[in-house]
Amino acid sequence: MIAEISAAIAAVQSVNAAIQTLKEAKGHGGDLSSVVGRWATATEKAQEAEKKGAGKMSYQEALKMESITRQLQNFDRQLQDICLMQGQPELYHSIKRRMEESRLAHEKEVGRIRLKRKQFRESVKLIATMVGWGLLFIGLLMAGLYLYTN
Repeated sequence: MIAEISAAIAAVQSVNAAIQTLKEAKGHGGDLSSVVGRWATATEKAQEAEKKGAGKMSYQEALKMESITRQLQNFDRQLQDICLMQGQPELYHSIKRRMEESRLAHEKEVGRIRLKRKQFRESVKLIATMVGWGLLFIGLLMAGLYLYTN
């Protein structure tokens, strides 16, 4: 779990460096595609880390994931500004549309994973309860037989 979060943090730092370079270079088309590629990679790594930690993150890991999410939102605003400065608002809207589709699929997958984990925990609890009652019944039956025969 730590490895996935560390990979997401590294990807976010890579996006931050690319955005700073793009701002300094006054933005070029090739540079913009590089930033978008790094941003998409960072988003995917963050989603992968969240998917693996769905429902079982520690407090510290959850804080790191929240920080990554906020940084990615900040990069979104910066990307929008860069696209508008370059006169390419349709590029930004196209990117956001595709990312929204990916985000919705990701949220659906995380919800499915959380539901499966919850169902698994409930099944284990039910089985443990049944085994406990069974052992109690067998123990009482054995005690009854012992008292009956003596």
